[in-house]
Amino acid sequence: MKYKFNKFIIALAPMAGVTDFAFRKISADFGADMVVTEMISLKAFEHNSKLTEKMLREESKAIRGCQVFFHDPSIANLIADERFSHFDFIDLNCGCPAPKILKNKDGSAMMRDLDNTREVISSLVKYSKKPVSVKFRLGIDDNINYIEFAKMCEEAGASFLTLHARTREQGYSGSVDKTAYYKLVKAVNIPVFWSGDIISKEDVEYAKSIGCAGVMIGRASMGNPEIFSIIKGIAPPYTKVEAIKKHLNLLKTYFKSEKTLVAYFKKHLMWYVKSMQNATDTKIKILQFTTLKEIENLIDNISI
Repeated sequence: MKYKFNKFIIALAPMAGVTDFAFRKISADFGADMVVTEMISLKAFEHNSKLTEKMLREESKAIRGCQVFFHDPSIANLIADERFSHFDFIDLNCGCPAPKILKNKDGSAMMRDLDNTREVISSLVKYSKKPVSVKFRLGIDDNINYIEFAKMCEEAGASFLTLHARTREQGYSGSVDKTAYYKLVKAVNIPVFWSGDIISKEDVEYAKSIGCAGVMIGRASMGNPEIFSIIKGIAPPYTKVEAIKKHLNLLKTYFKSEKTLVAYFKKHLMWYVKSMQNATDTKIKILQFTTLKEIENLIDNISI
């Protein structure tokens, strides 16, 4: 099932611990055409993980993707569960460089065994009621095989692809290989998204000029949802302070424990304040917070 895009897409990339449902909604408010969940473990879903099920919550009005990771084709049928039905597409993570993910043969480890990954993708396509995409890297273990991998994904039925043009060993260091995106666009017959180092309108225009179907903005959006408005040249729907308040209020409906909410939101708050004056001192204060009241008092008194 080939996914058709009617325009160039500016998307929020999936990021573990970052793209919660609230941040996805806010990013869509600021102009993101597409948003993708954090990585969802299909194995955990199989074991009825309540946390995993909560991560499937979606409230944005953008094109909505759910990113999953697993390496056992026999559980691909789980994607047919109704709890995935509100997403517009399913994305298979074949790029995460985290050691714990790699150890379990998931994420970028999927680029080592193309035969098994082919079966995983084919099974996802078979059982999914929605298009399936694949996100991957240049390669792993010094084997730069992204072109071969991409062609396999296309043959297995993937509707579109997203390349993060770094190797697993690079992680997020150095710069992406810009030539790789052009080569990939020319090598396959399905849409290609650029992920990695997109920070400006100029980056977006370059990706568009070489034939990419869209870009996924990741780290540049952390604490900075207005990047979508800036890149698209549109007026933001509300201020950054209002975005912080909205993010926190939405998460209050997600976390039952104040302690858990505070621990989780502190990292988001530090990303939000990174551009303000005396950001270092403010971050030190945030690290010491233990109550929701402290967070709310800070938000009520900051100017960004």
